[in-house]
Amino acid sequence: MSSADAKGQESKRKHTRYAVSDDCRLKGAILLRSSDEATANKDWPGTLVDLSTTGAHIQISLAAVAYKGDSCVLKLSHAGRKAEIRGLLAHYVCSARYSVCGVQFDFSFGGAEKAYEPFLKAIVASSTLKAGETGSEAGRYREEYDGAGQAKLVVWRDNKPERNLVGFDFKMARFAAALSGAGADMLENKGRVGFRSLDGTSVLPRDQEAEARWEFSLAASNLPKTLAPDIRRLLRLVS
Repeated sequence: MSSADAKGQESKRKHTRYAVSDDCRLKGAILLRSSDEATANKDWPGTLVDLSTTGAHIQISLAAVAYKGDSCVLKLSHAGRKAEIRGLLAHYVCSARYSVCGVQFDFSFGGAEKAYEPFLKAIVASSTLKAGETGSEAGRYREEYDGAGQAKLVVWRDNKPERNLVGFDFKMARFAAALSGAGADMLENKGRVGFRSLDGTSVLPRDQEAEARWEFSLAASNLPKTLAPDIRRLLRLVS
């Protein structure tokens, strides 16, 4: 799904927010340009709540003091890749345990949107997965989970009463990750995960394989809790 396609879809939905799970590997912090000296020019680490094409929500400490309209910089990081997006606080709400910053992005600064795009695409591909068709094939049980754009997760279970997972194929944003013949040794399973490009390239150059592993690592850590726990566990451990 291209950035333009995502924007076109979201304009009809008032900028869809894509959930970031509480155990997602994506790290977030926010720099607040507040009038409060103790708050200003300091990175406040927090828990990301959601992302969209135009903004984000992040929970931070109640110790931060900020106001609607303050300028800010949202900082994202995962596995060595970083993105910094300037914006304004669209709202700032305090609860009993934390403050929630609603950030409206300003992409007028060069390169910010391009840096942000891989993070957003991985979150979209994972957070939108919903249960689809199921069935049996070649002595296995098949479950499908459909997401936005090309995103799709297919898992296979054996036909024994326990229905243990034996493989998966996960189409994400730019790449797909797949594993067949999964066993009890998760380290061995991780080493056997294969990657391909969604444009049809089955053998990836080293730099693209690194991109695919990065995308899989992020997307696999953000699967919806509506998916069975054993699916979420397997993908997380092999990513």
